[in-house]
Amino acid sequence: MPHLKSACLVAGLMAATAALHGQELATVYLSVIDRKGAPVLEVEASDIAISEESGRSTIQSVRRFSWPLKVTVLVDNGPSTSDALVHYRTGLQKFFAGLPSDVPVSLIALAPNPRWLVRETTDRVQIQKGIGRITSDEGLGRFSDALVEYADRLSEEFRSTSREQLQPYLPVLVSIASIHADGSLVRRQSLVKMIALLRKHHVWTNMIMITPSLTPGDPGSLPNVAADGGQNAEIAKAVQELTRGSYVPMTGSGTSALASRILPELAQQITLRNARQTIQHRIVIERAAGARGPMKNFAFALLNHPGAQFVVSNDGNIP
Repeated sequence: MPHLKSACLVAGLMAATAALHGQELATVYLSVIDRKGAPVLEVEASDIAISEESGRSTIQSVRRFSWPLKVTVLVDNGPSTSDALVHYRTGLQKFFAGLPSDVPVSLIALAPNPRWLVRETTDRVQIQKGIGRITSDEGLGRFSDALVEYADRLSEEFRSTSREQLQPYLPVLVSIASIHADGSLVRRQSLVKMIALLRKHHVWTNMIMITPSLTPGDPGSLPNVAADGGQNAEIAKAVQELTRGSYVPMTGSGTSALASRILPELAQQITLRNARQTIQHRIVIERAAGARGPMKNFAFALLNHPGAQFVVSNDGNIP
């Protein structure tokens, strides 16, 4: 487990709409590790003190809580990235091998249209077969189309989840694509909706964007520069910024870093976050008399666990 800050990381805690005898109930989520770095699995109501401007809250219940991850990888296998395929395969082998064996994964190729290479599975044999099916295609990839389809699938999957419920898992998106415009039908309205859905469903985005090497022109002339250069990079950067994800730029000549560093390190980050997400405690509190709306001057204290480090959130989504 990583080192966690002992200060409460709580922003804009909101009271739940439920009420008991005129007093509101609220829910917070707690992740704790002890001084040796091991997760604390047993937390009692007597270990917790919560207060706000209106007064001290009463702990109603403390239960173990797990909010696991699911990983989807998009791979641009169009002509502009054909030289990187060997690094794709090697890097993805290391990436998937570095993830916890119980984290479901999916793999989607982008050219000539977004298509499944691996549908959601934890089967290592199926994952290896899917990686082996990554081949170069002469058709253009469809980067933004794939993002729109991914966001729409999440929206449909979580459609029956009520506002008071948490969706069953946290999605992780990893995209490896060229910065250049491709065969996608780029429409501003679709892109705005896509990003809004990624935000709504708490998607952890990881955008790896490749600048293809410039092709030489006639002898003695300058290299050919694509007129559409950078369109996908702008879309990926907007996704990264508005979802608070990551953006990794790289050149076509540097794609060996996918296998040597970028994808293995990303697998480690996902593994650590999955550990934090799946070992939490869900705390239901009865707020002080008269407390309504957003909590002001929220304070959380963890008792009886000297030296423990903890993170508190209002939705179970621990960065």
